[in-house]
Amino acid sequence: MKIECAHGIIGLGDMARMPNATEDDFTVEIAPQFQTHVEAALLRLQAVFPTCHFVRSSSNIVVSPCTGTSKDQLRRFVFHAIYREKIYAETLTMRQALVSAVTKQ
Repeated sequence: MKIECAHGIIGLGDMARMPNATEDDFTVEIAPQFQTHVEAALLRLQAVFPTCHFVRSSSNIVVSPCTGTSKDQLRRFVFHAIYREKIYAETLTMRQALVSAVTKQ
């Protein structure tokens, strides 16, 4: 999967660093139980922060901060987006069953 950003097209596979990386880049470590939700969360983060850059390495996310957002805020947003994606994935079948039961005639 690839996304387009200011640095060009970036793959979300196992890139360790972004092109034109700077010393402001930082790494957010992601626990193993959240790894399956990282790519969907990265797409959401890229939409919310179009001037920041997020790239997945093996078990981390490398973040290139954008103007006006601190590293701590970005770290918090990364964790929040991944957790939201985990909740979404784990409750999808239950929500679909509920909608199906309510709309059945």
